[in-house]
Amino acid sequence: MRASVRRSIQALLDGADMVTMLAGAASGAVVGYTYYPATLDADLRLAATGAVALGGVFLFTTVADALLAPLRRRFAQADAADMRAAAQTRAAEARGAAVPSGLGEALDQVTAAAEDDAARRAAQTAYRIDLSDQLLSNPGRWRGYINGEASYYLAPGTVLHYSREESERGIAEPRYTLLTADDPTPVPVTNVRDILDDLAPRARKAAETLAAVEPSTV
Repeated sequence: MRASVRRSIQALLDGADMVTMLAGAASGAVVGYTYYPATLDADLRLAATGAVALGGVFLFTTVADALLAPLRRRFAQADAADMRAAAQTRAAEARGAAVPSGLGEALDQVTAAAEDDAARRAAQTAYRIDLSDQLLSNPGRWRGYINGEASYYLAPGTVLHYSREESERGIAEPRYTLLTADDPTPVPVTNVRDILDDLAPRARKAAETLAAVEPSTV
């Protein structure tokens, strides 16, 4: 139900409350005044009429509330849903994520979120192999993928790969492996020292090769 239609019906319900109260008061006043025993003190007639009028208001409003309770409950739930949706919209806009206008845009947003989630998970659990909290814990250096894996560019031809692997106890544990251009076999990494042991000889070899091809300055 549209919000404008719901507001119109809600206004009618609020007006019905006022009409119910007035009808109850009028009916009670008429009954109290008409059927007040003539043999009793006339000075008490006004007070008795007022009391009966209040009773009429209570009776009419109780019956009306019982009849309209399901409808009011439905409107209350709809209002709560609108408030939640509005709050989610404001939160999304505050984060810079616009509310999607269609399924395609929603898919793009979820895809981007899945990639970012993988990158952040890789950075968040990198302390398992790098307690220095200086290199691998930066999520901006990780490239996440929708399958939950991520990669970290270390050097030309060398990439650190993140994935999750189920342990013997059935618990998904983070797994880091080193991938190099000259050897497609993933090398398990359990410490940042493993990365250093791989890069150091590569750096020496690259330096030796560069020195061998440089022309002599003599």
